[in-house]
Order: sequence, then C-alpha cells, then structure tokens
Amino acid sequence: MKKYIYLFLALCILGAAYFIFPLKTEKGRVKLIDGKFELNKEPFYPVALNYIISVQSNQHSFWATSCKDYQPNFKYNFSDKQNAQKQLRAEMKLIKELGFNTVRLVGMGEAIVNEKNNNQLAIRAFNINTQDTLINLENDSIYDQYFNEINDLFTIIEEAGLKVIFLVKISPVTEDTKRFLRKFSNFFRNNTTLLAVDVFNEPLYFDKPEKEKKEVYDIVKDWRKTIKMYAPNLLVTIGLEGIREVFRWDPTILDVDFISYHPYEYEPEQVRNEIYWYGKYTEKPWIIGETAIPANNDSITYEAQRIFAKKTLEQTYNCGGVGYSWWQYKDVDWHKYHANFMGILSWEGQTLTANKDSVYGTIKPLANEFKNYNVPTKKDSCICLDNYYNYSNGKEFRIVGTILNEQQKPIEGAVILAWNENWTHSYHTITKADGSFELLGTYPFYHWITSAVKHSTIRGDINPDTARVATHIPTINLGKLKVEYLPFIKK
Repeated sequence: MKKYIYLFLALCILGAAYFIFPLKTEKGRVKLIDGKFELNKEPFYPVALNYIISVQSNQHSFWATSCKDYQPNFKYNFSDKQNAQKQLRAEMKLIKELGFNTVRLVGMGEAIVNEKNNNQLAIRAFNINTQDTLINLENDSIYDQYFNEINDLFTIIEEAGLKVIFLVKISPVTEDTKRFLRKFSNFFRNNTTLLAVDVFNEPLYFDKPEKEKKEVYDIVKDWRKTIKMYAPNLLVTIGLEGIREVFRWDPTILDVDFISYHPYEYEPEQVRNEIYWYGKYTEKPWIIGETAIPANNDSITYEAQRIFAKKTLEQTYNCGGVGYSWWQYKDVDWHKYHANFMGILSWEGQTLTANKDSVYGTIKPLANEFKNYNVPTKKDSCICLDNYYNYSNGKEFRIVGTILNEQQKPIEGAVILAWNENWTHSYHTITKADGSFELLGTYPFYHWITSAVKHSTIRGDINPDTARVATHIPTINLGKLKVEYLPFIKK
C-alpha cells in the first residue's frame, strides 16, 4: 500500500511541476549546438540589426514603441498603442526584407535604479513626446503588465519572421535587478522568438566601480544560474566593448553561452584587427553584437560604409564568429558625427515595404550587403592586417617590454594599454609569440595596464621625462612584466 501512496505523491508532484513549468515544443527555438546556432536542426547564422525600443504611456497604460529619435523631427505623430504597433510592424517587416533574421532590442529592457524611490527599478516612458514618466516596477501586477507589453512586441517581431536578442540592465550591486532577472526568465521561458538575453552592455564603460576578475567571474556565474533555473533553454550573452575588456571582464571567464563583441573604428582598421584577436583568443562562441562606421555620403561616402560592412562580415565569419550585428536601424541626431550616421536608413525620405507600408527614412547602399549575404560553405583566411599591433602607428612616444606568465614563459596575445596624463586617451597593442610588445602613441604615456585571457591584471605609472630616444622615438622599456594564471579557472 505504501508504494502506491508514494506513486500517487510522485504523480502529484509531476502534475504540479507541469502547471508551474508547462512543457512546450522547442520547435522554432534557436539552439547552440557544438558552438554554432541551429534552428529546427538547420544551421542558423544570426544577421542582426540593433533597434532602439522606447516606452510610451498615457494615464491608463504603457506600451512599446519605436525610438523617438527615429521619428521625423524627433516627434511622435501618434499617442496610442495601435498606431505604435502599426509602425513597429512596418519597420520589422522592412528589416526582414533587408536581409536580417534577428533584431537586437535595446532600451525597453534596461530598467533603471530609481534612487528617489528606495532604489526600486523603473522604466522610463514618454507621455506623447516628453519623457516625463518613471514606471516603477513595484509589484507583480506592474511586472505582468510590463512583460505582457514586451511579449506583444515579440509577437510583432515573430510575425515578421525575426528572432530577438533582448538587452536587459542588471546591476551587480542592486538586489532588485536579480529579482527582475528571475521574473523575466520565468515569464519568457517558453518564448521561442527570444534567441538570447543580453545581460550587460559594455561593462568597460558602464560597470562602476571597477571590479577584479574573480568578482566579475562570480557575478556572471550567478546571473547565468538565475536565468537557467527558470529558463534552462534560454541562451545568455553579454555585450563586451572589445579587446580592452580583458583587464576586468575577460571573455574567457564569463559564464555565458556566447560573447557579443562591440568593436568600432576609432583607429584605422581597428574592427578587422580586433576580430582577428577574437578569433584567436575567445574560447566561447562569439558574435559581433554591434559595429558600424558612420556615413552621410559627404564626410564619409555611402560606398565606404558599404565596403566596411562587406569586409567585416567576411572577417567575422572567416575568423570563427557565429553571427554579426549592425548598429543601428536608422540615423539619429545625437550631436556627434560618429554616432549620428550609422543607420541602415538615413533620416529623410520614405521607403515602402513589400506590402506598401510607408516607413520614414531612405535605405542606404550598405543594406545590399545584408540583403545579398549568404553564409559561405567554407571559411577563407582570417586576415592578420599589417597594422595589427599598432593601428595608428604613432611616432611621438613608445613603450616596450615583455609579458610573461608565472613560469617565466612568454604570453602571446596579451593586451597592454597606456593612457595620456589625464586618462582621457589611450592606445593598446598585443604581444607577439615571444611575449614582446611595442606600443606606439601620438602623445606621451603616463599610465599603463596589462593582462591576458585567464591571467591577472597588473598596472603602473611612468614618467615620460625618463624616456630615452630610440630610432627617433622617446621610448620607455618596462622590462619583463609577470601576470599569473587565475587560480579559480581550471587549466
């Protein structure tokens, strides 16, 4: 009799588990198999477009809407959910028609910490055109409403035939953000439109105060554990600025499913050079999560922008990347040329979708690189360019030295970066096979930092007045610098 009681209890537990976590077919979910994405057992190569989602509100409700900066004259000509969704449908269909299969959504998922309300999380919202509202995520009812609006957005994206990488904003020091992560993961655990959750954007810029690698390791491990507890099939990524993250947010110590890199062209060929490094030293699957150069067909031509897209698409695939994302959907006016003109669409004119829906903006020529892109069947060479070690080849100052591990063996691929006196500008370089480096700059260096993947970080200061001229360049030799293998990482 006792065994029947146990059997009955077991069936009750299974039944309860089904109602709490109902099973759902995994058809339509993007999976990561042996380091590559698959969709319905077929290869899937994410070609993504970054798109900013805002929140609009009235006295009764709030909803997802296209970013105000994408609108004519930065003004919404609507103030209701129906018209907001109409615009979103047209723009998502256009994105699909331009050759993209994924959108990376930024904005709506990035809850802020409301210091005026006991550090509670809140969502910024526009009342028609004025950002005058903070929607506090203060109870389950508000959370449900918020997630339902995101779900409606995902439905529009799914109808367009796209997948989503969704950026959230998790604070390592705010407990409410972990609560947010639990609720988000549970709510969207069965949503197959959601390719991945992006847990943090560019910690190099936005993680304050700076952290040591062990602390970063523990934080990300905890985030992943939280997500997988509620949504075991949801992929997890993180948006890293690029090579310079190695000093703190080392890509090889982050417990995520794949890395999303955000390289930009601040120096000549910086992006393709960084991609070469990603391919050599990133052990996890990785994609380009953001990249672009600006073009308004004046200072920089549309043709130059198109060529950049073509070359970086090729370099990403050939160096082992498993996806590529362009920043961003449309030009904006953020008062800086570099940020203003990166869009696939310009900020004037009208474009008609295949269904004759009108979309504000004119398609730039670089869109053809995505529309005509077919994932190659074979990889070509991952190109190491001539300026890989010094993108700009400055001739005003230089530091040299060698990076060694604790066994006094040279480390190839270590990164060393140096700043000017006020910490406002920097250059970086990579060590060669013998561990040596030569870092060139266009100004004197006062501070330096170095690390390698899976190794410790060390730093120091120098006095440029002590430099000696070598081959016509003031030079400081830092000698042999030792970084140690991280004790919490298995060899």
